[in-house]
Amino acid sequence: MSSTRFSEQKLNLTLALCAVLISVASFYATYLQANAAEQQVKAMTLPLLQYGTGNVDPQTNEPVISFSLINGGVGPAIVKSITYKYQGKSSTDFFDYLSSCCQAELKQFNANPPTSLDLSNGGYVTSSTYNVVIPAQDKLAFYKLYRGELSEALWSKLNTERRHLKVQTCYCSLLDECYLTEQKGVVEPVDSCPV
Repeated sequence: MSSTRFSEQKLNLTLALCAVLISVASFYATYLQANAAEQQVKAMTLPLLQYGTGNVDPQTNEPVISFSLINGGVGPAIVKSITYKYQGKSSTDFFDYLSSCCQAELKQFNANPPTSLDLSNGGYVTSSTYNVVIPAQDKLAFYKLYRGELSEALWSKLNTERRHLKVQTCYCSLLDECYLTEQKGVVEPVDSCPV
């Protein structure tokens, strides 16, 4: 009888250990699956915001200087802050950059009556960049200067100086993960964006 009891105890202990091992393995598998699902959701919502500038409208082939934010990622980007850097100075206002790079030309341009500044004469178009959502594979042109009689001097100067502008952007994904970028393809995760 004692050998039967010993066998029953041994069997019960073995079964208990197997149950514990199965539970641990099941927990670990669930953890790995949840972690993989979280990573997949992050990858499916990851924005990749980049700065770009050009001097021709690709749709009309007209001379237009543009400054844009391009979202090359797979998820929407929520723009939280932009810093414009030019010749050692930083500003969060694009018009501060214009004043720094092209002061005399901007003053001459601004002397024109506002009613004369339509796009065919050399007007400009702006867009807000604060708390703006840029969809995946889309872009936001935040400043466009059309070439025309009234903007010729400013257009020419800005066409040269735009290459020296550095733009630092802080943006977040829909999962509230934030990133800081200043160069194409260089993205740094951050806890939050400065306001």
